[in-house]
Amino acid sequence: MKYKIKIVDSLKEYNKDINRRLKTGELEKKPERALVMTPAVFSKVFSPERMRLLRTLHRSGKKNIYQLAKDLDKPYEVVYRNIRYLEGIGLLKIESRGRDKIPSLVGNLSVDMLSAA
Repeated sequence: MKYKIKIVDSLKEYNKDINRRLKTGELEKKPERALVMTPAVFSKVFSPERMRLLRTLHRSGKKNIYQLAKDLDKPYEVVYRNIRYLEGIGLLKIESRGRDKIPSLVGNLSVDMLSAA
């Protein structure tokens, strides 16, 4: 599954534009799976620490949170909190295997920063 992240200047203007385009038939009503956010929100959600975590998950495959924390040289609690946050916005899922918690990416991420709407 592909997960699109769309960066817009104004959520209010973006929503107005989407509603206008839906009414005129320019857009089909099938929603795409996307996170829409402003640059300020993007920089908070995708902090350098979380980006490093996402890249590590992408490269290393199935590792438990303890192993990820060790690989990232971060305390377990910090990595766990970031994983739970990213799970909360739908980018990660956590699988339980006994006592281990194994996070994984929900899909491929793409970032659209240059679109008009």
